[in-house]
Amino acid sequence: MQKVDVPKVLFAFNYIATRTWLIFSLLLVWLTISLIVSISMHDLTWLSAFGGVATIFGILLTVSHSVPKTEQEINRFIDTLYPENRDGIMAELQTKEQKEDDSNRKLSKANRILKAEALGLLITITGTLIWAYAPFLNPFFWTQHA
Repeated sequence: MQKVDVPKVLFAFNYIATRTWLIFSLLLVWLTISLIVSISMHDLTWLSAFGGVATIFGILLTVSHSVPKTEQEINRFIDTLYPENRDGIMAELQTKEQKEDDSNRKLSKANRILKAEALGLLITITGTLIWAYAPFLNPFFWTQHA
């Protein structure tokens, strides 16, 4: 059986998601900076932007338990979807080609699921950052009319 290709982004997300002290530290620093800038500029837009960043970490923690990230977790996930035990009439008569075909289907399905999960996380993070910080780009594109 071929090796499952685990996207690197899932390893990175797993690293962060398994270290809640890191998440809380990053959020506390980001919140502090956002509050200082908001108070000094008399504009809570920066605090609003912090909400988008907090959303990213919240989603990361929410999905981190359901996304397999190691080869062992992925193999367990695949075996759950496609068990080796083929109960039924004459299950032991499965040919070598059928076993190979089942194995290839498992690998294909696992790679498709992992790529979709990784892409979903990246799109969520990118979209949230655009939502949070796009208003700050206004002065670069439009002049303010008083």
